[in-house]
Amino acid sequence: MKTQRIAILLLVLALIVGLEAVMMTRCTGTPSSAPRATATPEPSPEATGDDAANATPLPSPMNVGTPLPGFTSPPDSAGGGSSNNTSPTRAPSATEPPARTQAPAPTAPPTAPPTEPPPAGQVTASNSFSSSTGVGLNMNVGWTATDLGNGTTRLTITGTVNSYELHVTRLPVSISFSGYSASLTGNGIDVGSGLHSSTLFSTSMDVSSGTSGTMTVTWNYNGEYSGTSISDITASDFVYTD
Repeated sequence: MKTQRIAILLLVLALIVGLEAVMMTRCTGTPSSAPRATATPEPSPEATGDDAANATPLPSPMNVGTPLPGFTSPPDSAGGGSSNNTSPTRAPSATEPPARTQAPAPTAPPTAPPTEPPPAGQVTASNSFSSSTGVGLNMNVGWTATDLGNGTTRLTITGTVNSYELHVTRLPVSISFSGYSASLTGNGIDVGSGLHSSTLFSTSMDVSSGTSGTMTVTWNYNGEYSGTSISDITASDFVYTD
């Protein structure tokens, strides 16, 4: 029992000494032996050698004004650099090439207006031709083409006899022209001395407008003149109707 009391007293004394030591430390500000937390300094930009190699890189700064694709930032008016607070502007779009225009089509040459037919009753052509017998007796044929309308042309044909003294009765006359023909009887002629022009016949023939070809007129004389025997007196020439 005695021994236990001594041990308890010693423990109480130890506690008292410890409490006094704690109180003394607080009152005098003596640094505690416990380790303090210290901040590790960041490596400076001027660090070289091993310090620079072991330096922990700083995180990338945010909001540095990186332009989005298709946008460009205008330069800072004060320093000429990029401004972090400047709103991005859209890059100018590419200029489209001008539209191709088609070359003008070539202009067709002007065409002549269609030829209108002549008015009905208008003379479209005329001429005359003669025989050549070699004596003082020949036949002259004159013709005139008159448009009748509806695609028809009328040929008026007149035969005259140029001679000196002549005494003949009515004799046959034939006319052919480009597939058309006519037969008639000529007038009798009874003239004395001197040169005369006597009407032998006058007739007409309707043909298609535009018809052309050789016209042949034959007078069946079958007689003598100035001692020369003559069978037929013929005159021919090319005739057109328009």
